[in-house]
Amino acid sequence: MPSPVSWLTRKLFPFKVGKWMRLACFRSLVASSPNIRHKKLFQKLQEEKAFREEIKIFREKVEDFREEMWNFRGKIRVFRDTILGFWEEERPFWEEEKTFWKDEKAFWEMEKSFREEEKAFWKKYRIFWKEDKAFWKEDNALWENDQNLLQEDKDIWEDEKALWIEERALLEEEKALWEDKKSLWEEENALWEEEKAFWVEGGSPIAAEQILEDGYHNIYGGPQSPAHSRGRA
Repeated sequence: MPSPVSWLTRKLFPFKVGKWMRLACFRSLVASSPNIRHKKLFQKLQEEKAFREEIKIFREKVEDFREEMWNFRGKIRVFRDTILGFWEEERPFWEEEKTFWKDEKAFWEMEKSFREEEKAFWKKYRIFWKEDKAFWKEDNALWENDQNLLQEDKDIWEDEKALWIEERALLEEEKALWEDKKSLWEEENALWEEEKAFWVEGGSPIAAEQILEDGYHNIYGGPQSPAHSRGRA
């Protein structure tokens, strides 16, 4: 049969140590309402510390009660030995018996007080257990809310990353288009140089003189080449 102390120890310590460890693991993930949670956790730790002190005091009372119980058993043995050994000394026996009954009455009064304290303790323990359950329920709700916020942040980051990739692709396309325009301008300028050299070497003197003075000009009277205009600018 288990001793009262071992039974009380198993009864008093069903606290969820694993939840405290989980709390330490995901504390770095909490991004919303940290002050409220930390304040509640600190208050919870203070309450549990005070409750453990009460448990310690109650265990000391249990030990004192056990010691008194063993002392009372010793008095019973002494009284029994007195009955068996000293029948002839009747008067001292009755005096000792009177003292024994006083001790017994005091013991039962102490036991009654102890039972009342025990009843009050277990009532307080049940209230503490309900509050503990409600606390962890609220903490789990906050944790799930934080997880949802983190998931939303992750989705937003993924959208921003996709937009950045798309923007970078557009910049690459614009760069390629600019390179094509640059190549086209270089070809137009080279063509203009060839036409200029042609008219200067063997073309019409009037046209060559006009090209030298004004740059490239259409021999049919057309407007100046846009490429050459950009080159001159």
